[in-house]
Amino acid sequence: MSEKRTDNANCSGVGSIVRGRKVLVPDSLHADSNDDGEEFYEFVILGAGCAGLSLCYYLLELGVKSPILILDQREEFADDRTWCFWDVETTPFSHLAIHSWSSWSLKAEGRTVFQKTDRYPYLCVTGADFYEYALEYLASHENVMLRLGEDIKGYKEHGGETYVKTSEGSYTARYIFDGRGLSTGSAAFEEVRQSTWLPQKFLGLRLRTQKEVFDPGVCTLMDFSVDQGRGLRFAYVLPFSECEALVENVYLSDAQISADEHRAELADYLQDAYGLTPSDYTVEGEERGFIPMTDHRFGRRLGERAYSIGMLGGESRPSTGYTFLRIQRYCRALAESVTSGVAAPERVDSRRYDLLDGVFLSFMLRHPEKCPSVYRRMFSRVSPDSLVRFLTEKSTPADELKLVMVMPKAPFIGTALRRAFEDVFSSGK
Repeated sequence: MSEKRTDNANCSGVGSIVRGRKVLVPDSLHADSNDDGEEFYEFVILGAGCAGLSLCYYLLELGVKSPILILDQREEFADDRTWCFWDVETTPFSHLAIHSWSSWSLKAEGRTVFQKTDRYPYLCVTGADFYEYALEYLASHENVMLRLGEDIKGYKEHGGETYVKTSEGSYTARYIFDGRGLSTGSAAFEEVRQSTWLPQKFLGLRLRTQKEVFDPGVCTLMDFSVDQGRGLRFAYVLPFSECEALVENVYLSDAQISADEHRAELADYLQDAYGLTPSDYTVEGEERGFIPMTDHRFGRRLGERAYSIGMLGGESRPSTGYTFLRIQRYCRALAESVTSGVAAPERVDSRRYDLLDGVFLSFMLRHPEKCPSVYRRMFSRVSPDSLVRFLTEKSTPADELKLVMVMPKAPFIGTALRRAFEDVFSSGK
């Protein structure tokens, strides 16, 4: 199941990581529909992505035996993404990591900053490994059913139950968990755009090179040496061996960038940073993403027994876009609440991050040209352990003070005062 490579990986592909495989859904998760009418389930989960599968995992882990149904419009599971996160806490999926880095770098203003910590390695989990492991766990429980290829038409609550309508039928549930994400153009998407909004857009290439150019011991979290003419932009490099890497072109901007433009900019970056021409490497796969970085206050409760999870529940960190650990934390807490009969929490993170995230997000939006310098100061003047704890919402007030002290005071104080004024003004409407 695992895609971990051997220690003898080389440019010929021997012992390399194999990506791009399809994920087989265990037969036991498929079930024939009940022809007698609407089917009843204790829990119906809309969306079989990271949030939906994680929530189901935690419900089962807590001993839930009542029927659970997962619905998704996708037809299959593919190796379509990569999740990375710092190993600051235990999750059921951390052991799936195909690679970890204890050292990382940032490049800005003609300088490279290196950081290293053995305490919090940076882990990488593939979509295929996550889906496969989660689905196998779900399949080991007789009370879980998965139906793919069903488009959710809507749901409504009545008399203590919720009725779900799909393209293939209707279902009745005690609880609904909506993890379908933020679809571009949807009402929820347009509502979020009314808040402070900075989309993170990226396209990544899974590469195999003909010569050894990467250092698998160091990942590049941000390389701002790329052109900034169309908005705040950086390159992100995850090297798995001297000849294998995931290289992403990332925009923190509302600029309209096509897939072909992303690819062209990545080709330029590979030439400038590694001396690679297109004939020097093979593209073995692509990954694309769109992450809303926003201070919008997402509603957890969508009804009396309906909850939002994942990106729709605001699990993307406003100032960074990191999502995986936030999903794990909230889904675990939500599963614990519904199985114990207590009110589900609105959040599991500290409210003190709201101010820090909001100020930093507003600063990025108003002063994108200053951001590479700010990131360089953060990485060069804050200890790696403190920085990681802040990025993962595990920081102490002392960690946060260290971060505040290295920030350029005038623009950040100005941004903080502006946000405070806007908050007071909006609350008085």
